[in-house]
Amino acid sequence: MPQSTVLLVDDNPIDLMINTKTLERYDDSIEVCKASSAQEALQFLQEGKCKPTCMLLDIKMPGMDGFEFLAALKESGQEVKFGIHMLSSSIDPADLENAEKDPLVNSYIEKPLNLDKLKAIKL
Repeated sequence: MPQSTVLLVDDNPIDLMINTKTLERYDDSIEVCKASSAQEALQFLQEGKCKPTCMLLDIKMPGMDGFEFLAALKESGQEVKFGIHMLSSSIDPADLENAEKDPLVNSYIEKPLNLDKLKAIKL
């Protein structure tokens, strides 16, 4: 049984693959759930398809971005018992500020994800 389950949310399939491999290198007992959109991630959570202990959430995604996802998650009434870390290549200062202000967000991590960044968030 995995000690941690990470929900990766990113619209870029290459980033999903690279981040999955990085997580596996960090700790091969981590279960990784992958959602290619914020809508898919919400569905996973609402249907219980993934019970994460941590979420790595991209900001810039089509349809529903990371911040819209957080608003929808709050509106859903879903209990959040996992850490949410924004994982983005955005250099927009407003994105960092919005991440820091949101009570659901534990940290803002700049892409690319690496082992040192994973150690810092203590999965």
